[in-house]
Parts: sequence; structure tokens; C-alpha cells
Amino acid sequence: MKLEVFFAKDGDCLLLTSADGHHILVDGGRTASFESQTRPVLQDLADNGAPLDLVVVSHIDADHISGIIPLLQDVAAWEVHDFQVKEGNNPTFPEPKRPRPPEILGLWHNSWRAQLGDLAGPISAIATQVSEAIELAPRSDAESTGPARIALTSIVDLTESISDGIELMSLVDDQTPVPRNKGFRNKLVRLRKPIQRRHFGSLTLTVLGPTEEHLDDLRKEWRKWLEDLLGSGRQAGPRGDGQGSAGGPGLGLDGLLPAGPPTSRGEAEALISSISNAAEIIAESNAARVTPPNRASITVLAEEDGKTCLLTGDAAEDELLEGLAAAGRLAGGPFRCDILKVQHHGSENNLSTKFADQVHADHYVFCGDGAHGNPNPRVIATIVESRLKGPGRFTMWFNCSEDRTIASRREALAAAIKEAQDAESRHPDRIEVKVLDDTQPSFAVEL
Repeated sequence: MKLEVFFAKDGDCLLLTSADGHHILVDGGRTASFESQTRPVLQDLADNGAPLDLVVVSHIDADHISGIIPLLQDVAAWEVHDFQVKEGNNPTFPEPKRPRPPEILGLWHNSWRAQLGDLAGPISAIATQVSEAIELAPRSDAESTGPARIALTSIVDLTESISDGIELMSLVDDQTPVPRNKGFRNKLVRLRKPIQRRHFGSLTLTVLGPTEEHLDDLRKEWRKWLEDLLGSGRQAGPRGDGQGSAGGPGLGLDGLLPAGPPTSRGEAEALISSISNAAEIIAESNAARVTPPNRASITVLAEEDGKTCLLTGDAAEDELLEGLAAAGRLAGGPFRCDILKVQHHGSENNLSTKFADQVHADHYVFCGDGAHGNPNPRVIATIVESRLKGPGRFTMWFNCSEDRTIASRREALAAAIKEAQDAESRHPDRIEVKVLDDTQPSFAVEL
């Protein structure tokens, strides 16, 4: 088993390859990094006639999904070309400008609407309106501080993520022959009983999450977020008449959401102010964690010949531990895996000693470039403290260096890498730190 970890800016982009030559792409990172770092590797697969057995898009955040969009656009373009030549009696139909990508035999992704149902429309509407308000009144946004600033930034990021998610669904379901979530009930990839396993040659993937319970909790958090955002005491609940509303089908949001995008600076400033005021209230339950749809991440355990690789997306620790317990991996002490892709870029919101004490790895992979303070030095310290309780050496891998990231993120990333390197200097017989060379597109962890 080999895990190739690409430089992906602030996102994730991983290629898992089995010993017998099966390939699984997990997330795509940002578009620019995908085009420059990942696409050449995938083109080599295509040139050698090797397909991607599976593409896993863990969730809709733009730092995971954006790079997949151009890949699927190329698949769609070549599908049109092949149809015209083979079925349309049009042998001179021009080839697409970019080379034919590898064939994609399947894709796992839970759509935004499948996860959130009737909440998808209102959340999308709010995100769009806030983004357009900030374009009209950027100074008002810049003057926001603390929880308000975090909330506004999260909502703007969400706008891009929702747009990418909608485009992904259109490409997969309407413009390509790639089957989505094949074999999963209701086309929703999640933890079920009996536990779901899929085989790709000698490689087995076990689905650990999300669970239906966590998706229900996520919907409740989103509903509360909307209600807090729209005003105290106003419920984002079903309408009695069952008809649609300005906020989306089946939600009682008439008169609560703005009628449409702001059309003046005054309207924009008023909307930004309302979000900022709400954020001060929501801060107690940590709005920054509620707004991104990280808790809906598809998480899997890859296994081959006794070797294991835990792929976590941006999931929270409780969801990961619940999935591992359901798979029978937490009985009799900590789960020992060969590779752990540390969840949510090493965010302190997603990992504590609770997780680090129960999951020990030989290789800890951090995907992040300092954005949002990730990887967080406290997470690295937590992992080191917990892992030193167990036997054996372990390696901490970073897919971005201080010099490779943008200037505003260098201090945060440097602090994270320094935390790991200081631990290495204290325990040279137990810890090794590796940072991706700035001239390389990726590093590979081979088992």
C-alpha cells in the first residue's frame, strides 16, 4: 500500500495505491495545486491505461472539492467527443484541448441536499447574500472582529463550497458516465449495520462515517444556526401549509430571509451587521465549527495485507472513534494504524487527548499550509505526548513548508513544524519529522 500526499495549499489531495495496482483518489485540494501538482501524476496513469478505481470526495468544502471539478470537466468533455465520433457519425469532431484523463470507475460523495434536505436552500441563500453584501461593503466586513469575523469568513467560504458541490453533482450525475455511491442505500455513503466494506483488488475500504445520528445532529445545528442568525425566537421549521418559501421548500422563513441579494451599500451594511450581532451570541457554541460541513465527512479505513491507513477528511474525533468502535477496532486498547491522515488539517477543534490516546499511528500525515492556524502546534504536542506512551518510532509528515505557503500563513505553519522538530530533537530515537521539499509535488508513505 502506498499513500501519495500532494501539496494542496490548505486542502487535502491523496492518492492511495494498492500493491496490485488499484488507485483511489481522495479529495482534490484547490484547483491551482491540483492542476500543477496532481494532474501530471494522473495523466501518467491515463497514458498507461490505468483507471482510477474510485474517487472519494469527503465533503463539499472548497479546499477538498475544487480540484476534482476540472478533472470531471475533462471526463465530460471527452464523453461528448466520444459520443459524437462513435454515435453521432461525426468523425471530425474536435478532440478536447486537454489530454484524456484516466477513466474513473466510481465516485463517492454525499450531496449537500442529501445531507441537509430542506435546509440546503436557506443556507445557500444566506451564504450567497452575505458574500454579495461583503462585495458591496467590504469595509464593514473588515471592521468586524472576533467571532463576527470568523462567522463572516466561514459563510463566504461556504458560498464557494456550495457552488462547487452543485457543479460536482451536475458533472457526475448529468454529464459523465461515472457511477456515484453505487451499491449504497439511498445513494448515501455512511456508517451502517452491517458495516460497509468495498474491495479494490487487494485493498479493502471500510466506511466509518458519517453516521445517520451525526447527520441528524448536523441538521439540528444548522437549523439552530439559521434561527439564531435570523432572530431570536424565530423557528426555521416546516410551514403548516407545506408550501415553499423564500428560504426554500418547506421552511417557515418567509419574511425572515432578505427578499434577495442586497442592492445598495446600506442594505449590505445592515446584513453584515445582523450577522455580526448574531455571531456574538452564537460564539458560545462555536459558530466557526458549525458553519463548515466538516461533520458530514466520509471517513474510511483502508487495509491491505495487515497494513492500515485511516483517512479522516475533516471529521470530528467523536465521529471517528464511533466508527472505529463499530468496526471493532477499539477493543483491547488503542487502535494501532500504520498511517493516520490527521483530521481537519490538524485543527485543535477536531483532536484532543481523547482521540490521540485511542489512535496511535506509525505515520501522522498533516495536510495544511497554515490557513486558519492549521496544523495547530497544540495538536502536534497532544499527538506527541499520547504517542510516546506507546512503543516504537513514528514519523510526522508535513505536505507544505514555511517557504512554500503564502506570507500571511508562514508564522502559523512555522510554529507547527517547529513544535514537531523540537519534539524530534528531544526524542531522536522515537520521532522523525519530514517536510515536503518545495520542488516536489508530493511525498509517498509506502508500507
